[in-house]
Amino acid sequence: MLPSGKAAGDAAAGRAGLRRYPALPVWVVEDHQEVLPYIYRAIGSKHLPAGNISFVHFDSHPDLLIPVNMPADTVFDKETLFGELSIENWIMPAVYAGHFSHVLWLHPPWAQQIREGKHHFLVGRDTSTTTIRVTSTDHYFLSDGLYVTEDQLENQKPLQLDVIMVKPYKLCKSQEENDAVSSAKKPKLALEDAENTASSNCDSYSEGLEKDTVTQRRGQTCLEQSCSCFSESQECQTTISTGEILEILKKGDAFVLDIDLDFFSVKNPFKEMFTQEEYKILQELYQFKKPGTNLTEVSFICFFWTLGLLPYLDYCK
Repeated sequence: MLPSGKAAGDAAAGRAGLRRYPALPVWVVEDHQEVLPYIYRAIGSKHLPAGNISFVHFDSHPDLLIPVNMPADTVFDKETLFGELSIENWIMPAVYAGHFSHVLWLHPPWAQQIREGKHHFLVGRDTSTTTIRVTSTDHYFLSDGLYVTEDQLENQKPLQLDVIMVKPYKLCKSQEENDAVSSAKKPKLALEDAENTASSNCDSYSEGLEKDTVTQRRGQTCLEQSCSCFSESQECQTTISTGEILEILKKGDAFVLDIDLDFFSVKNPFKEMFTQEEYKILQELYQFKKPGTNLTEVSFICFFWTLGLLPYLDYCK
Protein backbone atom coordinates (compact mmCIF):
# COMPACT_ATOMS: atom_id res chain seq x y z
CA MET A 1 0.00 0.00 0.00
CA LEU A 2 1.46 3.33 -1.09
CA PRO A 3 1.03 6.78 0.45
CA SER A 4 -1.97 8.66 -0.83
CA GLY A 5 -2.08 11.65 -3.18
CA LYS A 6 0.98 13.10 -4.91
CA ALA A 7 3.38 11.07 -2.77
CA ALA A 8 1.80 7.87 -4.02
CA GLY A 9 2.09 9.02 -7.62
CA ASP A 10 5.73 9.98 -7.19
CA ALA A 11 6.56 6.71 -5.46
CA ALA A 12 4.73 4.69 -8.13
CA ALA A 13 6.57 6.55 -10.88
CA GLY A 14 9.89 5.85 -9.19
CA ARG A 15 9.14 2.13 -8.92
CA ALA A 16 7.54 1.74 -12.35
CA GLY A 17 10.78 1.18 -14.25
CA LEU A 18 12.36 -1.18 -11.71
CA ARG A 19 12.98 -4.85 -12.36
CA ARG A 20 11.93 -7.48 -9.83
CA TYR A 21 14.01 -10.33 -8.48
CA PRO A 22 12.36 -13.78 -8.80
CA ALA A 23 13.21 -14.30 -5.11
CA LEU A 24 14.31 -11.94 -2.36
CA PRO A 25 18.12 -11.71 -2.57
CA VAL A 26 20.17 -11.93 0.63
CA TRP A 27 23.90 -11.16 0.61
CA VAL A 28 26.16 -12.28 3.45
CA VAL A 29 29.58 -10.62 3.79
CA GLU A 30 32.39 -10.58 6.35
CA ASP A 31 33.42 -6.91 6.54
CA HIS A 32 30.44 -4.60 6.57
CA GLN A 33 31.53 -2.30 3.73
CA GLU A 34 31.68 -5.31 1.41
CA VAL A 35 27.91 -5.15 1.04
CA LEU A 36 28.05 -1.85 -0.88
CA PRO A 37 29.12 -3.40 -4.23
CA TYR A 38 25.99 -5.59 -4.13
CA ILE A 39 23.82 -2.53 -3.53
CA TYR A 40 25.51 -0.72 -6.42
CA ARG A 41 25.04 -3.79 -8.61
CA ALA A 42 21.32 -3.78 -7.81
CA ILE A 43 21.17 -0.08 -8.74
CA GLY A 44 23.06 -0.73 -11.98
CA SER A 45 20.74 -3.59 -12.93
CA LYS A 46 17.71 -1.39 -12.11
CA HIS A 47 16.49 -3.61 -9.31
CA LEU A 48 16.96 -0.55 -7.07
CA PRO A 49 16.39 3.07 -8.07
CA ALA A 50 19.37 5.41 -8.37
CA GLY A 51 18.05 7.64 -5.59
CA ASN A 52 15.49 8.10 -2.80
CA ILE A 53 16.44 4.78 -1.17
CA SER A 54 15.72 4.26 2.52
CA PHE A 55 18.45 2.36 4.36
CA VAL A 56 17.39 0.32 7.41
CA HIS A 57 20.52 -0.36 9.44
CA PHE A 58 20.47 -2.79 12.42
CA ASP A 59 23.85 -2.44 14.11
CA SER A 60 25.64 -1.66 17.37
CA HIS A 61 27.61 0.95 15.41
CA PRO A 62 26.25 3.76 13.22
CA ASP A 63 28.90 3.25 10.47
CA LEU A 64 28.20 6.88 9.51
CA LEU A 65 31.71 8.29 9.59
CA ILE A 66 33.42 9.50 6.40
CA PRO A 67 36.87 8.68 4.95
CA VAL A 68 38.55 11.84 6.25
CA ASN A 69 40.89 12.59 3.35
CA MET A 70 38.98 10.97 0.49
CA PRO A 71 38.06 13.46 -2.29
CA ALA A 72 34.29 13.70 -2.58
CA ASP A 73 34.34 12.94 -6.32
CA THR A 74 35.69 9.47 -5.54
CA VAL A 75 32.09 8.35 -5.06
CA PHE A 76 31.58 8.59 -8.83
CA ASP A 77 34.36 6.04 -9.48
CA LYS A 78 32.97 3.00 -7.76
CA GLU A 79 36.04 0.74 -8.03
CA THR A 80 38.26 3.38 -6.43
CA LEU A 81 35.53 4.10 -3.86
CA PHE A 82 35.27 0.47 -2.73
CA GLY A 83 39.02 0.46 -2.06
CA GLU A 84 38.77 3.55 0.16
CA LEU A 85 36.02 2.34 2.46
CA SER A 86 36.15 0.64 5.83
CA ILE A 87 33.62 -0.85 8.23
CA GLU A 88 32.85 2.48 9.92
CA ASN A 89 32.52 4.83 6.92
CA TRP A 90 30.76 3.18 3.99
CA ILE A 91 27.21 4.62 4.22
CA MET A 92 27.80 8.38 3.93
CA PRO A 93 29.56 8.16 0.52
CA ALA A 94 26.39 6.51 -0.82
CA VAL A 95 24.40 9.41 0.64
CA TYR A 96 26.64 11.96 -1.09
CA ALA A 97 26.36 9.98 -4.35
CA GLY A 98 22.60 10.57 -4.11
CA HIS A 99 21.51 6.97 -3.52
CA PHE A 100 20.40 7.02 0.15
CA SER A 101 18.12 9.85 1.26
CA HIS A 102 16.95 8.36 4.55
CA VAL A 103 18.89 6.23 7.04
CA LEU A 104 17.22 4.48 9.96
CA TRP A 105 19.78 3.30 12.50
CA LEU A 106 18.14 0.76 14.83
CA HIS A 107 20.47 0.06 17.71
CA PRO A 108 20.51 -1.97 20.94
CA PRO A 109 20.39 -0.15 24.31
CA TRP A 110 24.15 -0.28 24.88
CA ALA A 111 24.93 1.64 21.65
CA GLN A 112 24.73 5.36 22.45
CA GLN A 113 26.95 6.99 19.80
CA ILE A 114 24.33 9.33 18.32
CA ARG A 115 21.53 11.18 20.07
CA GLU A 116 18.16 9.46 19.85
CA GLY A 117 15.51 10.89 17.53
CA LYS A 118 15.23 12.50 14.10
CA HIS A 119 18.17 14.34 12.55
CA HIS A 120 17.94 16.47 9.38
CA PHE A 121 21.17 17.77 7.88
CA LEU A 122 23.13 18.16 4.66
CA VAL A 123 25.91 16.02 3.23
CA GLY A 124 28.10 17.66 0.62
CA ARG A 125 31.52 18.57 -0.78
CA ASP A 126 33.58 20.89 1.38
CA THR A 127 34.77 23.71 -0.88
CA SER A 128 38.03 24.17 1.06
CA THR A 129 39.16 20.52 1.27
CA THR A 130 37.09 18.87 -1.57
CA THR A 131 36.18 16.12 0.94
CA ILE A 132 32.73 14.96 2.08
CA ARG A 133 31.45 16.79 5.15
CA VAL A 134 28.15 17.29 7.01
CA THR A 135 26.24 20.11 8.69
CA SER A 136 25.21 17.99 11.68
CA THR A 137 26.52 19.21 15.04
CA ASP A 138 25.91 15.89 16.77
CA HIS A 139 28.94 14.92 18.86
CA TYR A 140 29.43 11.80 16.72
CA PHE A 141 30.38 13.99 13.75
CA LEU A 142 32.02 16.78 15.74
CA SER A 143 34.49 14.44 17.42
CA ASP A 144 35.86 13.39 14.02
CA GLY A 145 36.00 16.93 12.64
CA LEU A 146 33.35 16.24 9.98
CA TYR A 147 31.22 19.34 10.60
CA VAL A 148 31.25 22.39 8.32
CA THR A 149 28.76 25.21 7.88
CA GLU A 150 26.15 25.01 5.14
CA ASP A 151 27.73 27.76 3.04
CA GLN A 152 30.94 25.69 2.81
CA LEU A 153 29.15 22.77 1.16
CA GLU A 154 28.47 22.33 -2.53
CA ASN A 155 26.52 19.55 -4.26
CA GLN A 156 24.44 19.31 -1.10
CA LYS A 157 22.32 16.22 -0.41
CA PRO A 158 19.67 16.36 2.34
CA LEU A 159 19.65 13.40 4.70
CA GLN A 160 17.10 12.31 7.28
CA LEU A 161 18.65 10.14 9.96
CA ASP A 162 16.35 8.39 12.42
CA VAL A 163 18.11 6.95 15.48
CA ILE A 164 15.88 4.34 17.10
CA MET A 165 16.64 2.19 20.12
CA VAL A 166 15.33 -1.37 19.95
CA LYS A 167 14.50 -2.33 23.51
CA PRO A 168 15.06 -5.93 24.64
CA TYR A 169 12.26 -8.30 25.55
CA LYS A 170 12.07 -10.61 28.52
CA LEU A 171 10.72 -14.02 27.68
CA CYS A 172 8.56 -15.83 30.18
CA LYS A 173 8.44 -19.57 29.90
CA SER A 174 5.59 -21.09 27.95
CA GLN A 175 3.66 -24.15 28.97
CA GLU A 176 5.66 -26.28 26.57
CA GLU A 177 8.95 -25.18 28.15
CA ASN A 178 7.67 -25.85 31.66
CA ASP A 179 6.42 -29.33 30.84
CA ALA A 180 9.05 -31.88 31.79
CA VAL A 181 6.64 -34.67 30.86
CA SER A 182 4.51 -34.82 27.73
CA SER A 183 0.88 -33.84 28.13
CA ALA A 184 -0.22 -37.31 27.04
CA LYS A 185 1.29 -38.81 30.20
CA LYS A 186 0.10 -36.08 32.58
CA PRO A 187 -3.08 -36.27 34.64
CA LYS A 188 -5.64 -33.65 33.63
CA LEU A 189 -5.37 -31.82 36.97
CA ALA A 190 -1.57 -31.53 36.71
CA LEU A 191 -1.90 -30.20 33.16
CA GLU A 192 -4.37 -27.53 34.29
CA ASP A 193 -2.01 -26.54 37.12
CA ALA A 194 0.86 -26.12 34.66
CA GLU A 195 -1.32 -23.99 32.38
CA ASN A 196 -2.36 -21.80 35.30
CA THR A 197 1.29 -21.40 36.33
CA ALA A 198 2.31 -20.35 32.82
CA SER A 199 -0.62 -17.93 32.68
CA SER A 200 0.23 -16.40 36.06
CA ASN A 201 3.89 -16.03 35.02
CA CYS A 202 2.84 -14.04 31.97
CA ASP A 203 0.46 -11.94 34.05
CA SER A 204 3.21 -11.10 36.52
CA TYR A 205 5.52 -10.01 33.69
CA SER A 206 2.88 -7.86 32.05
CA GLU A 207 1.41 -6.28 35.15
CA GLY A 208 1.28 -2.51 34.85
CA LEU A 209 2.32 -2.52 31.18
CA GLU A 210 0.14 -1.52 28.26
CA LYS A 211 1.50 -0.71 24.80
CA ASP A 212 4.96 -2.03 25.58
CA THR A 213 3.77 -5.53 26.40
CA VAL A 214 2.76 -8.36 24.11
CA THR A 215 0.88 -11.16 25.88
CA GLN A 216 -0.30 -14.09 23.80
CA ARG A 217 -2.67 -16.92 24.60
CA ARG A 218 -2.08 -19.29 27.47
CA GLY A 219 0.64 -21.84 26.70
CA GLN A 220 2.41 -19.46 24.30
CA THR A 221 5.13 -16.86 24.64
CA CYS A 222 4.68 -13.81 26.82
CA LEU A 223 6.92 -10.84 26.00
CA GLU A 224 7.72 -7.81 28.09
CA GLN A 225 9.59 -4.87 26.64
CA SER A 226 12.20 -3.58 29.05
CA CYS A 227 14.15 -0.35 29.04
CA SER A 228 17.74 0.16 30.04
CA CYS A 229 19.30 3.46 31.08
CA PHE A 230 23.03 4.04 31.08
CA SER A 231 23.33 7.04 33.36
CA GLU A 232 21.31 8.48 36.20
CA SER A 233 20.54 11.62 34.22
CA GLN A 234 19.53 9.82 31.03
CA GLU A 235 15.85 9.20 30.50
CA CYS A 236 14.65 5.89 29.14
CA GLN A 237 14.03 6.23 25.42
CA THR A 238 10.82 5.03 23.86
CA THR A 239 11.21 2.90 20.79
CA ILE A 240 9.29 3.59 17.59
CA SER A 241 6.60 1.10 16.58
CA THR A 242 6.95 -1.28 13.64
CA GLY A 243 3.95 0.38 12.02
CA GLU A 244 5.64 3.78 12.13
CA ILE A 245 8.76 2.36 10.49
CA LEU A 246 6.66 0.84 7.71
CA GLU A 247 4.97 4.19 7.12
CA ILE A 248 8.39 5.85 6.88
CA LEU A 249 9.57 3.29 4.33
CA LYS A 250 6.54 3.93 2.11
CA LYS A 251 7.82 7.47 1.49
CA GLY A 252 10.90 6.23 -0.36
CA ASP A 253 11.08 4.52 -3.74
CA ALA A 254 12.76 1.42 -2.24
CA PHE A 255 14.54 0.28 0.90
CA VAL A 256 17.54 -1.87 1.79
CA LEU A 257 17.55 -3.93 4.99
CA ASP A 258 21.02 -4.23 6.51
CA ILE A 259 21.67 -6.39 9.59
CA ASP A 260 25.03 -6.58 11.34
CA LEU A 261 25.29 -9.52 13.72
CA ASP A 262 26.91 -7.33 16.36
CA PHE A 263 23.46 -5.80 16.81
CA PHE A 264 22.76 -8.89 18.94
CA SER A 265 26.07 -9.11 20.78
CA VAL A 266 29.27 -7.08 20.81
CA LYS A 267 32.32 -6.76 23.03
CA ASN A 268 34.94 -4.10 23.62
CA PRO A 269 38.30 -5.61 22.52
CA PHE A 270 40.26 -2.92 24.37
CA LYS A 271 38.95 -4.23 27.69
CA GLU A 272 40.60 -7.55 26.90
CA MET A 273 43.86 -5.96 25.70
CA PHE A 274 44.42 -3.65 28.70
CA THR A 275 44.07 -3.75 32.45
CA GLN A 276 41.33 -1.69 34.11
CA GLU A 277 43.85 0.97 35.09
CA GLU A 278 45.31 1.16 31.58
CA TYR A 279 41.82 1.35 30.13
CA LYS A 280 40.97 4.33 32.37
CA ILE A 281 44.10 6.11 31.15
CA LEU A 282 43.04 5.53 27.54
CA GLN A 283 39.58 6.88 28.33
CA GLU A 284 41.12 10.10 29.65
CA LEU A 285 43.43 10.44 26.65
CA TYR A 286 40.70 9.88 24.06
CA GLN A 287 37.74 11.48 25.77
CA PHE A 288 35.77 13.96 23.67
CA LYS A 289 35.14 17.31 25.33
CA LYS A 290 31.77 18.44 24.06
CA PRO A 291 31.44 22.06 22.94
CA GLY A 292 29.03 24.34 24.74
CA THR A 293 25.60 25.18 23.39
CA ASN A 294 24.80 28.25 21.23
CA LEU A 295 28.33 28.50 19.84
CA THR A 296 29.02 30.94 17.02
CA GLU A 297 30.67 29.83 13.80
CA VAL A 298 34.00 31.26 15.00
CA SER A 299 33.63 29.37 18.28
CA PHE A 300 33.07 26.12 16.38
CA ILE A 301 36.18 26.73 14.26
CA CYS A 302 38.24 27.43 17.37
CA PHE A 303 36.83 24.33 19.01
CA PHE A 304 38.16 22.23 16.12
CA TRP A 305 41.49 24.05 16.37
CA THR A 306 41.83 23.03 20.02
CA LEU A 307 41.29 19.40 18.93
CA GLY A 308 44.17 19.72 16.47
CA LEU A 309 41.83 19.29 13.50
CA LEU A 310 42.61 22.70 11.97
CA PRO A 311 45.88 24.59 11.32
CA TYR A 312 47.07 27.42 13.58
CA LEU A 313 44.60 30.31 13.73
CA ASP A 314 45.53 33.70 15.25
CA TYR A 315 42.03 34.55 16.43
CA CYS A 316 41.74 31.29 18.40
CA LYS A 317 44.67 32.09 20.71
